[in-house]
Amino acid sequence: MRSLGSRVLIGLGILAAAVMTIGYAFIFSDIADPPGGDRGALEVPPAGEARAARLDDGTPVYVVNVDDSVGVIDARGRGAPGELAGMVAWCRDTRTFVDLTEQTLYAADGALIDGDAGGGLSVLASRLDEEAQRVIVGAGAGYAGATARAFASARCLAPSWITHEAEAEEVFDPSVAADQEPPGWIWVEGSLVVVDGTVRLCDGSASACGTSAEVRGIDPASLQAFPDGRVEGQFIGRVRDGALEGLMFVPDIGDPS
Repeated sequence: MRSLGSRVLIGLGILAAAVMTIGYAFIFSDIADPPGGDRGALEVPPAGEARAARLDDGTPVYVVNVDDSVGVIDARGRGAPGELAGMVAWCRDTRTFVDLTEQTLYAADGALIDGDAGGGLSVLASRLDEEAQRVIVGAGAGYAGATARAFASARCLAPSWITHEAEAEEVFDPSVAADQEPPGWIWVEGSLVVVDGTVRLCDGSASACGTSAEVRGIDPASLQAFPDGRVEGQFIGRVRDGALEGLMFVPDIGDPS
């Protein structure tokens, strides 16, 4: 994971890419949907657009409607095992997903365009309802591959970003979340640091980590890639047995109107 500031701001001029080829070879319809029940019914955005949405268990996703194909992409970026994953954002101007944590670029169908990720984003099994107004998300999923599509450089300006945001009342302090163990994927805010060899998410500032929650699945050494060895801001994760798992960093890109 490349070294970044604790809050990735849009003013840094993150580079996105405009895909120049016409049409996407979407893999949405090729994903098997094993038994296990549907995970949510989401509104389909207008043609050429993407919409941030959540599944019934709180999983953040994007519903994409590009080139006559509708699909559902998991918002989690493809970081290396043991590293903090980052949430991807959608750029309207270029119709691409950008992982601001890893500086990685993905096509609208989740395929890797540029960056060091091991492959594309997770694409969820889905089908349209009879009116084609909502997309039903099933239990299956598969990773998109890489693409060799030609693209031209272009900056993604602030009004063009679409990403996920939490309501103030749904953001937990990490210690409270660990104690209450709310179901599904939840929002937490704090400072991710290493304390006595264990990764912990502190309530508030890392300099005063009086209360915190243990974080599983992140290698303590990987946080050295960040300034001062910590990451501050909002995260999404789930609580199991009093610890946070599957933690995903939500970069601050300003006003994603």
